[in-house]
Amino acid sequence: MSKKVQVISTETSEVLFSCEISEEEKAYAYATQMEEIGVYVKIISPNVTDTLSDALGLDTENQERFQESIFEEIHDHEGQE
Repeated sequence: MSKKVQVISTETSEVLFSCEISEEEKAYAYATQMEEIGVYVKIISPNVTDTLSDALGLDTENQERFQESIFEEIHDHEGQE
């Protein structure tokens, strides 16, 4: 997954706009402009584990391990109060 916020055309899957997560509001403003002219888009934004692994400076292999450990931890706690 990209570490940037992306505005993507729903028709062509083309990335129309991309920015850092700290500038996410620019992506939403761009998406609004596109929809006003009839171009339908979706916004893809990095999730918490993506941004955390990036902040920790994990390489690709360690990012995958980190993602798996988070998934396993969540799965182990599903349905528990």
